[in-house]
Amino acid sequence: MLEGEEIVMELRPHPLAFVRFLSICAYFMAVGASFNYVLAEVSKALGIPITTITGLMVWWALILIAPLIVGLFHITFWPLVCASCLGALGTALLLTTDFPFSALAPLTVVSGIIGLFLVELYRRGHKYYITNQRIIMTKKFVFRDERIVHYDHIVDIIVQKGLLGRIFNFGTVVPLTASGLGLGQDIAGVAVGKQVKRLGLEVAVAGARTVAVPRGRTGLELFGVPRPEDVRDKIEEMRALWKETPYLMRIARDTEEMRKLLRQLRGHLK
Repeated sequence: MLEGEEIVMELRPHPLAFVRFLSICAYFMAVGASFNYVLAEVSKALGIPITTITGLMVWWALILIAPLIVGLFHITFWPLVCASCLGALGTALLLTTDFPFSALAPLTVVSGIIGLFLVELYRRGHKYYITNQRIIMTKKFVFRDERIVHYDHIVDIIVQKGLLGRIFNFGTVVPLTASGLGLGQDIAGVAVGKQVKRLGLEVAVAGARTVAVPRGRTGLELFGVPRPEDVRDKIEEMRALWKETPYLMRIARDTEEMRKLLRQLRGHLK
């Protein structure tokens, strides 16, 4: 903390802020609970018995679906990395030890339960501080992220609330700066291609448009905090006070100079 700095608000993400990760854990538990039934249905639909390799392929497909969807929509690779590690562990146990094929189901359920604890640790690794001088945003989990924003650098404040956020009153507060930190881009595009058979070439024409949207890493914004409107109002209050600080310092300096002049005048009069 800086000299004279005081914490005005200390925040953490709401317990439901990382619902996308919680949903993957719940999905793993559901996959584990229904895995044997799904295998039986696949075998019935294909009309073939399920071998170890076929069962592994079905299992890999099931555990990768949700992480892929979450990773694409939320631009994060961690769910896919964790799912791949689970797949590699199950495959190694199955092919190199006496690990029974039927144990893949409880392994998936246990992985989902462990994932719930890891998500909670990840949430607790986020801490946000609003002080009388600046905003401090930190995340400690495997890696460390930290962002410090001074009030005179903030040009805008955006509040985002999803459906769950509106129900349980939590959301993300994004302090935008003149550098553009806090903004991401959504891209929409189209491509048209044609193959030239004689030359063996393929020609494609593509076009895309981007839209700037408020987005950042969870450690670089006030992600999923409770009562985001109150947090925004407190930041605006601190900004207003900070704008007045230079004028107050100037008044104090001028007052001190006037006091010195008065003392000098009194000394001459005596």
